Amino acid sequence: MPQRDDPHDDDFPAPRLTWRVPDARRLPALEPYADVVGRVPHVIVRETVWDTSDGVLAAAGVDLVRSEDGTWTIDRGDDPEQLADRTADAPVPELAVYLRGRPLTVVRRRDTTTALLVLHSRDGRVRAEVADVRVDEGAPGEPVLRVGRWWALADDGSEHALVRGVERAMRDAAEEGTDAGSADAACTAAGDERGAGVSEQPPVPVPRRAPVVRPAGARRPRSGTAARFVVDALATLRADVVRIDPLVRRGEPDALHTLRGSLRRIRSVLAVFRGALDRDATEAVRRSLGHVGRAAGVARDAEVLAATVRSLADRAPVGLVDDAASAGLLGRLATAHREAVAGFDEVLRSAEWFDALDALDALIADAPPGPRAGDAVRPFVERRLHRERRRMRRVRDTAAARAGDLEVLHDARKAARRLRYGIDAAGGSVAGHQHLGRLRKVQAALGDGLDAAHAVTALQLGTDFTAGVLATVGRQRADRRFRRGRELLARL
Repeated sequence: MPQRDDPHDDDFPAPRLTWRVPDARRLPALEPYADVVGRVPHVIVRETVWDTSDGVLAAAGVDLVRSEDGTWTIDRGDDPEQLADRTADAPVPELAVYLRGRPLTVVRRRDTTTALLVLHSRDGRVRAEVADVRVDEGAPGEPVLRVGRWWALADDGSEHALVRGVERAMRDAAEEGTDAGSADAACTAAGDERGAGVSEQPPVPVPRRAPVVRPAGARRPRSGTAARFVVDALATLRADVVRIDPLVRRGEPDALHTLRGSLRRIRSVLAVFRGALDRDATEAVRRSLGHVGRAAGVARDAEVLAATVRSLADRAPVGLVDDAASAGLLGRLATAHREAVAGFDEVLRSAEWFDALDALDALIADAPPGPRAGDAVRPFVERRLHRERRRMRRVRDTAAARAGDLEVLHDARKAARRLRYGIDAAGGSVAGHQHLGRLRKVQAALGDGLDAAHAVTALQLGTDFTAGVLATVGRQRADRRFRRGRELLARL
């Protein structure tokens, strides 16, 4: 027979239901529903909440918490993320895109107290767990204020009579004296996404405060106007940049490429849809993002060069490439790539990047109107995309007349990319998605050709036989991809 202080099974499911408790009411008596009610001693978790003095993280909806053992946790609104190897210093790299050089300080202290009941059926099996969670929070040096209290129910999924009875009793107790389903007695289906079990940690993530809404400056552009369309598109892309920035700092695969693409999308939206916002403001943002984008391009180009040469070595005729010479060449390229990435890491820690983000944020917040700010979205977008299509055709014709000019082919690829990003930003505002597949193919074919051509240029600097073989293979590959790219360009 289980004892009253038996701990529960660590593999027990996560809480299925939670209730917000608006006052100091007690849990209902659960003994009538269970053969044995085991009580686990109270667990108190003490934490500190960190932010800047002006609440930058709170405004972004980010909760940064440090536990007693020095472990940092970031909650961006979904699943809290525990940061490894951050026990000594604040996790600035993960938050640099928000902090931008501002120092962190303790803004609140939080105590989370969890009382756990383990409910056994007559056969001795653990059928349910009930947790009573209380969160007390206050600013440093001020009296602690209670933030909230929650009940949580986890069960074994068997729909046993014990579970049904406990759930009914808890719902009745939580809703007593309130309107059922009100915000003060809300019952939430937690599901598996609630996280780990409830023996030694809070059974559900500590409910987070809503993002702090700062006083608005200028009013947002009116819905349905060109200015509002551009501002909304920029806000979406800005969110992508903020999400990707920490991944780049961690060195996640393909994160640098994704960040570079997001910066290009922002610059393309500002260029394609000129006139909706003030041109001086938009061009200033384009220039600042362009400087960072070019720095990202150096690191990305080094990565692509190493990958392209590796691919050429795999495709070279058997017996013509010396393994030792190939390994040495790839090693030098890998070293150059690491150095380029380290250089871009310096840019991400610089005032140049933070100033560019500040300028983008200001553009989105202030939305300085341009001459076409009040135009209806659809005709404005159609006019601007029509202008981009004419520009694309001019570049295409130039590429056809100067087939061997790599600079012209590069311009054609950029024009296709800019038109594609403009159509992507327009979404359902215009008909044009039938062209997206063709534009992607043009961009991919010309991009592969240019990558191979750049690899050939780099390989021609070498004097050994292996470099010459790889350059020959690269030239053949570039010619094939350029031929395909010109064919696709002619169909646009």
